[in-house]
Amino acid sequence: MTNQKGYTILELMMVVCIIGVLSMVAMTEYNKVHNRAYVGAAMSDVQILRKAISMYDAEQGAFPLVEVNSPEALAALLIDPVGQPYIDAPSSKNFDSFHYQPPAAGDQYGDYSLTVICKDHWRTQITVHNSQSVEMFRLN
Repeated sequence: MTNQKGYTILELMMVVCIIGVLSMVAMTEYNKVHNRAYVGAAMSDVQILRKAISMYDAEQGAFPLVEVNSPEALAALLIDPVGQPYIDAPSSKNFDSFHYQPPAAGDQYGDYSLTVICKDHWRTQITVHNSQSVEMFRLN
C-alpha cells in the first residue's frame, strides 16, 4: 500500500461547515450595521429639516401650515424673507415614507410633527416635534 498524502472528505466537509458558520455570523453583523446606518441617516435628515423649520419659525413667526408628504415639498416651503431656501432638500433614499403634520389650523404656535419610516429591516418610525421630543419605534 502506498502512503498517499491529502485530506479526507470528512476534513474537507468540516472546513466547508466552519466557513459557512463564519460567513453566516459575518452577514448577520453586516445586516445589523446596514440597518443602523439607514436609521442614522434618516435621523440626520430629520434633524436637518427640524433645524430648517426652526429657522423658518424664527424669521416668519410661525411654522409652515401646509401638510406635505416629501422632504422636497417641505424644503420648498421653507423659504427665507429674501426668497432663498433655508436648506437643500435631503434625499429621500433613506426612508420609505415621509410626513410633515403642521400645527392645528389657527394654532400657529402649536406642535408640528415630522415622521419618517426608515428603509431598514424593522421599518423604524422616527417622529420629531417642535418640542424637541423624538419618538422612535419599530413597526416590524
